[in-house]
Amino acid sequence: MPAGLTAHLLLGWLLLSMLCCQSLAAAPLDSLRLASGFDMQVQRFDARGETLLLWLPSKYGIREGHQQFATQVQQQGIDLWLVDLHASYLAPTGRYAFDEFDPTDIEELIGYAVKQGWSSIIVGGESRGAGLAMQAARQWQLRNPRQRVVKGLLFYHPYLIDGLPPLGEVARFRDIARETNLPMYIFQPQLNTKFLYSGTLLEQLQQGGSTVYFHTLHGVRGGYYLRDSDLLLEAEVEERDRVGQRLRIAIERLIEQPTPPTAAPGIAAASPATERSTDHDGSLAELAARPAPPLRLTDAQGRLIDLVARRGEVVLVNYWASWCGPCVSEIASIQRLSAHFDGQPFRVVAVNIGETREQIADFFAMRDMAPDFDLLFDSDSSTARDWHVYAIPSSFLLDRSGMIRYGYRGALKWDNPSVIATIEELIAEPRLDVAQ
Repeated sequence: MPAGLTAHLLLGWLLLSMLCCQSLAAAPLDSLRLASGFDMQVQRFDARGETLLLWLPSKYGIREGHQQFATQVQQQGIDLWLVDLHASYLAPTGRYAFDEFDPTDIEELIGYAVKQGWSSIIVGGESRGAGLAMQAARQWQLRNPRQRVVKGLLFYHPYLIDGLPPLGEVARFRDIARETNLPMYIFQPQLNTKFLYSGTLLEQLQQGGSTVYFHTLHGVRGGYYLRDSDLLLEAEVEERDRVGQRLRIAIERLIEQPTPPTAAPGIAAASPATERSTDHDGSLAELAARPAPPLRLTDAQGRLIDLVARRGEVVLVNYWASWCGPCVSEIASIQRLSAHFDGQPFRVVAVNIGETREQIADFFAMRDMAPDFDLLFDSDSSTARDWHVYAIPSSFLLDRSGMIRYGYRGALKWDNPSVIATIEELIAEPRLDVAQ
């Protein structure tokens, strides 16, 4: 073939490829006027298919990685509308923004999409976006009985806890978790605190009659599909490349399920949970004194350590993981705190959640650290669940009688003067025997 003809064919192929890519590219942010007059900001990724995925982001809003996420779904022949909640409501990012978002507006957006002619609509989202999606889908069912175009719900690591649970106490789930009967598919990264209460969440969701597919992503952190490539773990690289395929299969599963003709029954409305924070103010929170739950785990050498054997010492129990950024940031101060009280009746017990001894050995070796505190391994997260840990790092300060007296949720500079003073006060207290 003549060189000139080859060059022209190559140029033509490149132009055709560019045109194909442009046909799949996302449209600019559109302002969709709903029937109520509210303008919803939506970025549309058109695939000209028969199925639409409405996607609600987390408290962080639309992030740079959402472009690649949406494009991967689009390339599977699925239309995707990325709803920019924060831009629509002029709300700052953060968990409290969801107090401003109205599920009725999302329900209207579903109606708007129905009028565009899709035969199947899936409502999905991530983290706190899941609760809003569930409320909107249920309202659609109530207002449109026997209209079965909304086929199901699709979520990444849904957050359905009502309010902020007090540290170490049982969390309450939102009513909508028990009021949904649409088929549901959940992707749950293993290296994420929401994984700790997966079983409890499933029990809640099944009360409304939902068929729930629960897909654990092993060795993967929450939000992996939005991270920069150079920040991904090995398992995350493989999973991010499969996002579009995984979502297509999940959507196919949902569409195969029978669509309920009517919404699930509602339940009696409970008073909303009050958000009581024990974190981010830089000082330990005093808790209602109560005996610590059992804690019997093996250490880095495989020895069984029982917390009861630490009676007579003030003990800091710290739940952490190496994939948790705030946990990593406080490790050095925990080491300094332990060194400060060397030779005194004080002990740090750091409980690692879900990682292997080899992983943690590598973690400390890379930082040239040799922890001088008890390092225990909660491989199946059962102890974390017994202690009602819903976020990490979570820390509990026990007195010499084994009673939980103080706590902190989040990262803290543990060798700050106020913490040291509190520990000194507990050391000075007499030990009281507590019946087990």
